[in-house]
Amino acid sequence: MKNTVFSTIALLAFCFQLNAQPAGALWAGSRSGNANANAVHTAISKAYDAFMPGGNVETGWAAYTDEAAEIGPDGSITFGKKALREAWDGFMKMADEAPKFKYENVQVRMLTSDVALAVWDSEADIKIGGQQMGGKAKGMAVLRKINGAWKLEFDSVTPVMPIPGAGN
Repeated sequence: MKNTVFSTIALLAFCFQLNAQPAGALWAGSRSGNANANAVHTAISKAYDAFMPGGNVETGWAAYTDEAAEIGPDGSITFGKKALREAWDGFMKMADEAPKFKYENVQVRMLTSDVALAVWDSEADIKIGGQQMGGKAKGMAVLRKINGAWKLEFDSVTPVMPIPGAGN
């Protein structure tokens, strides 16, 4: 019995250690006391602000690793920065005007000292062929600290679809 109790306590301690967060908190807003979480917030702002009208998209692309991947709102997955750029350029040729994006309520979770998960509320204003597209979505990214700089390894946008009776 004593061994069972000790083993259970040891197992629980081990599990808690595996799930421990370097930041001391699961999710950190933009005013976090954690320097790494704040640096991730800055990296996200710098990257995504670059894709706003009047921004410098080269600054945005510099935030992605060469092997970065993305799942777009249409469910397609794109692998590699070169393919991401080609997809963006094709999208921009289809759009009637530069799309406008909003991202807010960014939350960061430090998975390790050099890997972070970020989520946010998003909204897109896109016009293609005179038709209004876009709308509310949830964004998500995985970032990795490489040579002292936070880089995007993966990002995704999931459109928000109200589900009747789901309590949303």
